[in-house]
Amino acid sequence: MINILAVENDQKKASVIYSALSDRSRYHLAIVDSGYTAIEAIGQKKFDLIIIERDLSFMNGLKTARSLRKRLPGFLPPFVVISGELEEEEAEAFISTGVFDFWTSPLSIQRIRLTIESVAAEWRSTNDNIKNYGEYLDRLGR
Repeated sequence: MINILAVENDQKKASVIYSALSDRSRYHLAIVDSGYTAIEAIGQKKFDLIIIERDLSFMNGLKTARSLRKRLPGFLPPFVVISGELEEEEAEAFISTGVFDFWTSPLSIQRIRLTIESVAAEWRSTNDNIKNYGEYLDRLGR
């Protein structure tokens, strides 16, 4: 079973994530709507993947990712960031927190499932995020 925490404050996106990961025999999904609630959640459970919305209220996605990483010493679950197009500097800041992949809206159920399965099968270290950043840039045509 793959334990996933989604930090998403948009109900439509949260619904798509829920639909993609509703198979309870394969996934345990917790959805919270703020960075502060995510910090509480990681204190209660160990997650294999954390999905973070870039445009969260109060504590944005980057601050949330950095705060989570500080509270997870020695354990580095990969992050997936949901965003529109990012500037190179912001993308690199996210990568330094352990981002495995970037998702852009509209979210695709197939892409969500493929990413989750990749994390389960292939995630070994934060070096894996460099490959995915290159793929992200390719998708944007850079």
